[in-house]
Amino acid sequence: MHAFLRDLAVTDGLEAPPVWLLGVWKLFRADRQLDFAPGVRMEFRTGGHLRYHIDVAGQDRVIDLLYRVDGDVLLTDNPANPHATAVRFAHGEGDVLILDFAGPRAWLIREDGAHRSTDGESARRN
Repeated sequence: MHAFLRDLAVTDGLEAPPVWLLGVWKLFRADRQLDFAPGVRMEFRTGGHLRYHIDVAGQDRVIDLLYRVDGDVLLTDNPANPHATAVRFAHGEGDVLILDFAGPRAWLIREDGAHRSTDGESARRN
């Protein structure tokens, strides 16, 4: 079993993702060094499943990843091609997901239109 999958199975010290993180996030902007493709979307689901969407020649290509949260660090892995990544994340002002790659940053905005507060309630945006 891949180490990341084994770690996901361990519940000691494993934090549930914050409720606000769940849902679909679309890239708003990213520092040039990150070389993010335009239109990138990240779909955080319960159970540690993350669907990473990339637009390739007008078609939505999906890469199924696994994720877990350790404090303010988001850990991801691709079980089909093991490559673990750790990035700091934060919930920014205006319901923005900020990913900090040890300096260079990416900002994503919620695509699904629902704002999730930290207490788990959802409300439609105006």
